[in-house]
Amino acid sequence: MVFPVSFGWIQALLVVLFVVAVVLVISAVVRARRVGWRALAGRGAGALVLVLVAVVILWVTTLLQTYLGLTGEVKAAHVVATPVDGQPHTLDIELTLYGDGNHSDRHEKHRVEGDLWVLQANIVELEHWVNTLGFHSGYQVARLFGERFDGDAPRQNHIFLNGNDRDFYEQMQQNTWYTKPFVRSVYGNAVVAAAGSYDVFISQDAIKTRPA
Repeated sequence: MVFPVSFGWIQALLVVLFVVAVVLVISAVVRARRVGWRALAGRGAGALVLVLVAVVILWVTTLLQTYLGLTGEVKAAHVVATPVDGQPHTLDIELTLYGDGNHSDRHEKHRVEGDLWVLQANIVELEHWVNTLGFHSGYQVARLFGERFDGDAPRQNHIFLNGNDRDFYEQMQQNTWYTKPFVRSVYGNAVVAAAGSYDVFISQDAIKTRPA
């Protein structure tokens, strides 16, 4: 299971803004204590301005980080699916699974029975407030298989890409993954596409594909 963390210059800037806002709040409180809260309210001292500026900075920072956290995507795979000449309902799949700091990229070739290819992922969806801190939901690309246009069930078994995922679903059934208040939900999700070249992305709550 991979839990990507997005922390770049944007997140660093947001941290700086948050620190500035906290410093402004502390400065405002110190100034208010020196002149007294009644005098501060009566004279409209600069501490009130500092508090207002700090609140605005915190509000903007929260909005930006929330947007980044909830719209983040991870490029998980690249798929090239090609129909096999002379073999109806058959696709050759060139699959690239992208790694991270602890996993290297993998390049594999498979043949699946079907006019469509299906890539399934196991997803551990984190609570939104965890996403806003830069943590992406966890995922593991789990299975590859085919589907036919005519609706007939393929006779080919699913191809496991990261070993059998029985443990994942047993833990899900037993609520092992539900570690409150961090995990929101746990499930399997799949993307279905026809022949062609595609990039596969994992968002905070789903697997999706776009033509490459």
